[in-house]
Amino acid sequence: MDKARLLLVDDHRIVREGLKMILDSSPRYTVIDEASDGDELVTKALALKPDLIVSDLKMPGASVIDSCKMLKEQLPDIKLLILTAYDESEDVFRALESNIDGYIMKDTVPEQILHTMDMVMMGYSCFQSKLQRKKKDENEIAFTEREQEIFQLIVENLSNQEIAGQLYISEATVKTHVSSILRKTGQPNRSQAVLYALKKGLVKVPR
Repeated sequence: MDKARLLLVDDHRIVREGLKMILDSSPRYTVIDEASDGDELVTKALALKPDLIVSDLKMPGASVIDSCKMLKEQLPDIKLLILTAYDESEDVFRALESNIDGYIMKDTVPEQILHTMDMVMMGYSCFQSKLQRKKKDENEIAFTEREQEIFQLIVENLSNQEIAGQLYISEATVKTHVSSILRKTGQPNRSQAVLYALKKGLVKVPR
């Protein structure tokens, strides 16, 4: 079985070396190159087309969040795993909206890092429990009137642009409300938020 080709991205060399030591213990991965900032991440990913990118979230250069979104569009088969020290921040939820495949903290034990990589390569979305909001009873989730309105339109499969046009607000405002909805439901993306809301009866089933 061929090893998965991996691009390792972090602006701290000691972190990259530590990750390489972990990866050396696995017969399933080979590091084909490294990048130390957001610009190198994009350049090397497009040139090398790795199977998996393991990247820090906050680095100099181009926005990692924007880069992940762009790479997913241009290289739909690529897998993206964020490995970072940051938790529970707005940037994390923005990253989830960029269709990353997984998110894990840097203080995770090596075995769990490798397990998460394996799961991501098998097509699963893996988000460390530390990131997930504590489960709330549906009665404890208080959406604003505008969030409820936008959430219902998401359920009806409208895009952010379509929602903005229908409600006469900017697309940026829609994105802000969507991020708030994801935080409140504790879900990583729109699709899972919709499934959660339908199951809990938080929105109406489209006719």
